[in-house]
Amino acid sequence: MSKKPENINVEINEIKGKENPTWEVVIPQKKSIGVIEKIAGRYRATTGKTNSILYAKSLESSINDLLSYFALHEK
Repeated sequence: MSKKPENINVEINEIKGKENPTWEVVIPQKKSIGVIEKIAGRYRATTGKTNSILYAKSLESSINDLLSYFALHEK
């Protein structure tokens, strides 16, 4: 059985003042679902609830990975 697809609205906020380029992925009116950092040419996403780490080659892929992880494990 699969879940019915649904749209999830998100905000991507750049965090200034960090050593590496960093973005926070937030579901409006709810919470942060994770943080993405660009380290050595790769994007490292850290989930908000479980602190799991996911790696991707692009920012868009990293955002999609966080959303998928959130929908499957944290929602």
